[in-house]
Amino acid sequence: MNDQKRIGWRGLGNIAELKEHPLFRDRISQIAIGLAIVFSIATVLAAITQIKQTDYPVPVHYSSLVGFDKVGKWYENYQIVFFSLVATFVNTLLAAKSFRRNRVASFFLLSGSVVVSLFCLIISVAFASIT
Repeated sequence: MNDQKRIGWRGLGNIAELKEHPLFRDRISQIAIGLAIVFSIATVLAAITQIKQTDYPVPVHYSSLVGFDKVGKWYENYQIVFFSLVATFVNTLLAAKSFRRNRVASFFLLSGSVVVSLFCLIISVAFASIT
């Protein structure tokens, strides 16, 4: 066994094996992962550049039934950014775990990650423009 540190999830192997995983050699998967990462980075950059520190409460939640139904501190809008990063990371790990067994499930996880990242980008820009 290699002296490299094993990553936390049993079955994925060490870092070198993870780089050689078939998921990361599949063209469709590479595009989906790339899009999700690009949208997540864009979400981070949009939040950093547009969310301003304020002394007054800002909207942090919107419901289609009643409109803005929760206000909070300015930094609570970074929860959307955090969710985008976590969803991308977790869905990529789950897709890697399921790729050899069921490629379709893996593609749905990755495409879901792209959609979640895109929605998080749209939502974070919308909330940042309100503040």
